[in-house]
Amino acid sequence: MVSATDVVAARWDELELELGSGPLLDATVTSTAQLIADVRSSSMNPVMGAHLDELGVRAVFTFPLSIGGATVGVAGLYSTRPRALSPQALATATSLARSLGEPAVREALRLAANNRENLAPHTGPGLRREVHQATGMISAQLDVSITEAFARLRAYAISSERPITSAAQDVVAGRLDFLDLD
Repeated sequence: MVSATDVVAARWDELELELGSGPLLDATVTSTAQLIADVRSSSMNPVMGAHLDELGVRAVFTFPLSIGGATVGVAGLYSTRPRALSPQALATATSLARSLGEPAVREALRLAANNRENLAPHTGPGLRREVHQATGMISAQLDVSITEAFARLRAYAISSERPITSAAQDVVAGRLDFLDLD
């Protein structure tokens, strides 16, 4: 995450990491905008829909950011009421997304080079280093693949109803050992 406008947007991004699905990921995979006028009546993952509804999010719109033919990120917008985007709003959002690919990549690279993240814990940029570090530590603790370790971290976060970055920070700090959970 390069930036989030508020804690709701930041939590939405983190939920998609935890659940492994959602409109941000769908826009990344398909390189097409995802326009969901009402999360309660959409065909999206019902768990994601329920979490978004709990956050007060009723509509989401995601737009792929690209450089040439490569999708390099996604811009996500949300509304606290069900609604569709007007043709003018859709055209404006699409145009803005087309112009944001290169600046978003430059900002991500700048943050990574300066080792800066979590400037504002809930809305600041997040390279999720702790998630990657915790995944490696869990892999070593349990002698499992990185894929399996990440799945276990994700499952732990979901089952304990905690953000994945919070669980990862506990692993990295030594407060959570997955050997104790098995």
